[in-house]
Amino acid sequence: MSGFPRRTSRGRRRTWATKFQWILPKASSGQSNGTGGTRIVKADNVSIVIPAFNEAGAIGPVVESLRARLPEAELIVVNDGSSDDTAAIAQAAGAMVISHPKNRGYGAALRTGTLQASRAYVLFCDSDGQHSTDDVMRIIEACDGHDMVVGVRGQDSHAPLARRPGKRILTIFADYLAGEKIPDLNSGLRMIRREVLLKYLHLMPSGFSFSTTSTFAMLKTNRHIAWIPITVAARVGQSTVRQWKHGPQTLLLLLRLTVLFEPLKVFLVASGILACFTLASFAIDVVVSGRFNLGDSTVLLGVASLLVFLFGLLCDQVSALRRELHE
Repeated sequence: MSGFPRRTSRGRRRTWATKFQWILPKASSGQSNGTGGTRIVKADNVSIVIPAFNEAGAIGPVVESLRARLPEAELIVVNDGSSDDTAAIAQAAGAMVISHPKNRGYGAALRTGTLQASRAYVLFCDSDGQHSTDDVMRIIEACDGHDMVVGVRGQDSHAPLARRPGKRILTIFADYLAGEKIPDLNSGLRMIRREVLLKYLHLMPSGFSFSTTSTFAMLKTNRHIAWIPITVAARVGQSTVRQWKHGPQTLLLLLRLTVLFEPLKVFLVASGILACFTLASFAIDVVVSGRFNLGDSTVLLGVASLLVFLFGLLCDQVSALRRELHE
């Protein structure tokens, strides 16, 4: 995979505080852009992309409220193979509608919307009525000077209890792989500079892991990210997310992205685990035989540990070369 900028050694030493910028909501018409200015990204520079699959009960009010607050913005609804009247309702409410002939997935819909978008910034918003237009406005106000702004769901946001343990496990795993604490890994409300997103679009999956992947890719390449506190309401209708299915897929995807951007983070751990098993096997050999002895399993584990370490070094060199070529 390719298409991402070089990450310097200086970037690896950045702390959590310098990489992230929290921007709290303000009542004024301007937000700090992190450089001392108060410019706001204008709505006519924003394309709002809304993926929708069988959301006839919610899509109308969502589009109408966004159109009322942001009449200059480009509003795109990607109808992902819906079997109900989602497309017709969205179009009647004032959105540009792009339809997939069959359901291709949340991420595929966002990719389609991103490619269709014609403005400098792309804002992703869910179609189920969970996001308020006030939060959308705060995201837009905070975007100037940043490559991505992510809405961070608070404790008072609606979240199904059944999903919380899985989300917690995913967050802990992602924090380790990223090397820093991530305020919200997979928030559906986010705004990204389009020219930046296009560099990573080939990495984005077709499923629900699109949000997670975009967050992880931006973090791993030291992009400027701002985090905005938001409140999420209960969705209209039934969710199509299946934690038992999408959770393991997301974990595997994060592992693959880490191997792509920072392979030693994975291979050193794997090599270390094998080395520990090697030492344990050697200790057992000594206890059983009563003398210094290397059994077949000990030798095999030791060789495997060394090979994994060397393979990690090779992958790290390949990753660095790709960053150099696509700087």
